[in-house]
Order: sequence, then C-alpha cells, then structure tokens
Amino acid sequence: MPYRRDVEPSPLRTGIVHAGLSLLVFGGVAGALGVGIQFSGDPSAAGPRQQLALFETVDDAKPALKSRLKTDTSDTVMVAVLDDDGYAEVDSGDEPSLGVDYADGAEATGTGGPSDDPVADAAGSGVRINGKLVKPGESYGEVTAIVSLGSVPISGMSETINGVRLPRIAADGRAPADAYARPFANPGQKPVVALVVGGLGINATHTKSAIEELPPEVTLSFAPDAQRLQYWIDRARASGHEVLIELPMENFDYGRMKMHPQTLLAGRGADVNVSRLNTLLGRASGYFGVINYQGAKFSGDAAAVRPVLEALSQRGVALVEDGSLEDASFDAVADETRVRYVKASSPIDTKLTADDINLELLELETLAKEKGAAMGAGYAFPITIEMAKIWTSELGQKGILLAPVSALVGTTPAELVEDGRVHTGSIAPAPVNPAG
Repeated sequence: MPYRRDVEPSPLRTGIVHAGLSLLVFGGVAGALGVGIQFSGDPSAAGPRQQLALFETVDDAKPALKSRLKTDTSDTVMVAVLDDDGYAEVDSGDEPSLGVDYADGAEATGTGGPSDDPVADAAGSGVRINGKLVKPGESYGEVTAIVSLGSVPISGMSETINGVRLPRIAADGRAPADAYARPFANPGQKPVVALVVGGLGINATHTKSAIEELPPEVTLSFAPDAQRLQYWIDRARASGHEVLIELPMENFDYGRMKMHPQTLLAGRGADVNVSRLNTLLGRASGYFGVINYQGAKFSGDAAAVRPVLEALSQRGVALVEDGSLEDASFDAVADETRVRYVKASSPIDTKLTADDINLELLELETLAKEKGAAMGAGYAFPITIEMAKIWTSELGQKGILLAPVSALVGTTPAELVEDGRVHTGSIAPAPVNPAG
C-alpha cells in the first residue's frame, strides 16, 4: 500500500476564495436592499433639504445676488456688491451688481468720483464697468489704458564720469526732476494727496503687484541693489509710474542688519559721501529724484548733508524725505542749496495692520483739505499695497485728487505750512493750489 501525504492548502488561494464569497454575500444583501428601497421608498425624501443658488427671486420679478449677508429678519435684502478692487461691500436693493451698470450722462472717472474731464462728463450715455464709463465706440481697454512715460535715458540728460553714467541738467535747462516726472494737472484746484511706495525691486512678486495694481499716480521707489533694477524702472514707467532711487543713510542702530557698503555717513565729507552718492545714482536711469532709506544719524549732521544736497541740486535731481526722521536737517539745507525737496507728512505703515494704515491715510486726507497738499510714504508690504488700492479708489468721491510726488516737489512739509499756504524752497513755484 503506497504512502499518501496530504498537501497543505495555499494561503493565497484560500484568501481569494474567502474574499470572493464575502463579496458575493454582501453584494447580494446590498442589491436586495436597493430593490426594496426602489419599490417601497418615498421619492420626496431623497430631494435636497436646502437649495443653494447664485440668484433668487426677491419680488417675483427681479433677481438678487445671493450671499451669506442675506437676512430673513428684515424687509431689506442685503447683497454683496463688488467694488472697483473686487472687495465685497454691503448694499441693499433688489438687483444684483456685477460691476456693470448703465449710465445716462454719468460722470466718467477711474476712481468712482467726479470726473476731471468736463467734456467726458457731458458726452452722454455709456456702460460703467468697474467704475469706469465706457461710451459707445470705446472699448474697456481703451478707457483703462495707461500712457507710458517713455524710454530712458533722455538724450542729453546724462553723462559718464569714471565709467559711471550720471543724470545731469540738459543744455536747454531741463532737469531730470522735470523730465522724468509724471505729468500732472489740477484744473479743478482740488486738494491733492501724494503717496510713495518703496522697497521695490527686492521681492519680484511685491514689485510686480505695486506696478500693476496701484494707480499710475502713485510714485514708486526702488532699492539701489535690486536685481534687474533698470528692468523694473522701465516697467514701472511703462505703466505710468514715476520712480525714485533709495539712498541708504547712516542710522543710529542697525540691530542685526548690516550697513550698506555705499551708505552716506555722518561725520564724513564730500570726498566720501559724494563718491558714494555717484555710485548709487549710476545704478540706473529714469528716476526724477532720490529718497532716504533710514538715515536718522546722517540727516542730523548738516555738514555731512550739505555736499550731498549740493550735488543733487547741480544734477537737477529732487530729494524726497519719507517723514520717518526726527531732527533732520534736510529742509534747512535744501533751502540753502536750492535742491528740489519735499517731505512726507508721515509714514503710513509703521504698524502693519489695516486699521492703523487706514488711520494714517485718513490723516493725509485731513491735511490735504486743511493745507492744500499732503504726502505719505510706505513700503511694498502686501497689506500696504492692498490698503493703498482701496484708499486711492475712493479719493475721487471725497473731492481729493491723487497726485504724483513730483507734483509736490519744492513745497515744505504739509505740517509745517503756515497761514494755509504752501511755500516753496526751490526755484520752481509750488505746483499745487495752496487753498485747495
């Protein structure tokens, strides 16, 4: 009788068989339940318990934009309306706002306020898209087009010294402070505010945002060590922005920061500071002026400041002070050297919260209405750019005109103006209406 040995079952085969049997059993049970529900269930119970829609009927005729702002406890329907910058505002009414409305003899403006063009105001009907009136025969692109400030450098307004190209006053007397500034007119004699946003060229995203999203009347200032500095300046000017170059100036305390190698130093003379100034000015072309970066220590030393401002005056380059310096000698030395000069009333973003920045911007409005002109300065932080966009879009409604900083060059700071008049410390008259 032969020997017989039982072979142990394969674990893989056993698992597959058991899995198949399980699927067969549970599939049969699920199928039976489905058939039962199909023939015995209530179809109405399967419908949605709440309907969501973009529009809903308010008065059985007109649709209203549905939003989480809607309330069932009031006769007024609250709807979300998008403003010029795409932010939600609360509005009441029966019709949705999609950024387009029809106007009959409406005022044409880019900021939602009265137009500065009386011809456009009287031209008749059109369609308002995001606050801009598009008339028959026009396209939205044509209405929102921004005229380029032109290519740089302008012929005859630069010279090369020791291999460095520097700005200079042209033979016909034109200065870079005029030639590279954004044109500005105030025929309505309105109060004006100006804003400079700086620190650009370091972060490409923030720089692009400032150039593309801020109104062209906002002046932009660039760090001298920015990569592709001339590229960014050209791009800003192509979008209508006038530009400044930042001059690093000696501060009292740098903390963990390192002093810039071309920092203008207190206690040093023209041999050091003017040489450094020329190096900074030679980094690019197309700027109408320079603005301080830090400088609490340097600005308090009139002897060190004087040769720098004399050099700027001789080259026709304006000086802008950002309003952050105490006991600075810029204003007094500017009078002596006849350099074109303007000082910001205050920085707007020393505290990086929306409420604090908004308060600073409102203070600029108050100063502008009291003195005729005011200027603020900030850096290209995302919150600063965002708040500046909202603020500038509302100025027209308040009867205030947004001006480039160059329009105020030559005036004393708004808080130092006496007797309600804007005085000038340069050979050029103050270009704004003192009485607003």
